[in-house]
Amino acid sequence: MKLETVEAHVNDLPYMKIHHARRLENILKKYNCSRVLELGFYHGVSSMYMAAILDEMGGERTLTTIDKIGAKARQPNIEQLADELGLADYIEPFYEERTYLWRLMKFIEEGRKFDFCYLDGGHNWGDTGFAFFLVDKLLVDGGLILFDDFDWTAEGKDWAADWPKEEQQIRPVERTWELLVVQHPHYRQVWVKKRWALARKKRKIPLLPIRY
Repeated sequence: MKLETVEAHVNDLPYMKIHHARRLENILKKYNCSRVLELGFYHGVSSMYMAAILDEMGGERTLTTIDKIGAKARQPNIEQLADELGLADYIEPFYEERTYLWRLMKFIEEGRKFDFCYLDGGHNWGDTGFAFFLVDKLLVDGGLILFDDFDWTAEGKDWAADWPKEEQQIRPVERTWELLVVQHPHYRQVWVKKRWALARKKRKIPLLPIRY
């Protein structure tokens, strides 16, 4: 399915726009991603774009996506959009009472594996930082993680009004990138561009047998 078809259908729903979807398309096609994980979907606009890209690529490809239970009450919600666009077969949505971290634990227990993760939820240091380490357990060697909202802060948000001032002003995604991703020995920076940052898990080099 063409990205323009999705754009025409989702209209002005938040949040992803087609120019971001095209950047995603470049990544998913360049690295031939087939098992995609998304953390945070809201209405499901980004999910529709990614599912459309997977559809265009062909073959056995899936998008697994997680958000809070409140996303189910949105009009339209992710399942409605997927049915209307005919993309439901590509999308496996999960709804959690409190945080996507719980579902990630379940995925680790189940032994699930992904080759790409789009992290766009849990905008605080605790959720974002811990999510990176949980996603690391789920990514295959050579897998990628894309961080959205690199420069986002909680400052001015009503729901964060009682947070310490420093915590409101900090950029949790940027801090996660600089203090956890960049310093992690098994990841390399691919690029940081505006609101996005992409890292790739290094491929392990198999040890050659020792000959005596």
